[in-house]
Amino acid sequence: MGTGADILAMIERIDAGLALPRVRSVWIPEPTIAADKDAEFGVIALEDGSVGLFYAWLGESQAGISARYDAAALAGQPAIALARRFAGADDIERSIGLAAINAITQSLFSQAGYEPPPAANSMAGLNLEAGDHLGLIGYFPSLVRQAGALGVRTTVIERKHHLVRESGDCVVTLDPLRLADCNKVICTAATLINDTIDDMLAYCAGVEVIAVLGPSASFPPEPLFERGVSIVGGSRIDDASTAIAMQQGGSGLRGCSRRYVIERTSWPGTAALLARAAA
Repeated sequence: MGTGADILAMIERIDAGLALPRVRSVWIPEPTIAADKDAEFGVIALEDGSVGLFYAWLGESQAGISARYDAAALAGQPAIALARRFAGADDIERSIGLAAINAITQSLFSQAGYEPPPAANSMAGLNLEAGDHLGLIGYFPSLVRQAGALGVRTTVIERKHHLVRESGDCVVTLDPLRLADCNKVICTAATLINDTIDDMLAYCAGVEVIAVLGPSASFPPEPLFERGVSIVGGSRIDDASTAIAMQQGGSGLRGCSRRYVIERTSWPGTAALLARAAA
């Protein structure tokens, strides 16, 4: 099975082992991508306050998502019913499914009394040093700027042709083979939505440290750890209404989310958290 299927299988185990709350509310934006605003995220909130997100700026593959779903009709459904949409064949279905997966995971964390460690920096705790060659799977403008300020070479793998460029120590390319030259890689969690995560990780053989991060990366990390990822960085949202209101105002998730980092060496394991939640 691929990474996505393994993640969904873990969510099925969580559903079988816990009394999960139902869906309380759903917010599905019809995203308008603009340089002067932060990225938007779809929101699924459960009745216990747990919140899951999906990245909503993939472009054409998510066009029409708000028209396809009646958000009000999704409220009251079992969370696992929405999570199973992650097995769908298109990015819209997978978006809804991933947000539900993330919400279920955050409910598990709460019921088990587990608080993942806060992120030390916006690179999921990844430390860059002179001589490093950073690979980015997905264009993160802020991370490119940070790497540039440290004098670190950066290679960005993108799917959008209009972003391709080469300037100083930064190369933006469509060719994932260029990842072979990198010793540290940061991968966007949007690769779970467009189902490219396994292909991208295959290009990272030999990379010293691989981190997968983003608000959409708030699921059980074992399937990624099993595939060589060292760090998974997600987000916790304390109040869904605030998160939705801030995004409607164009300010993204700033101030209403807490970024966290889970490292392979310190993760207690989903089975252990299920045992704690059931105790």
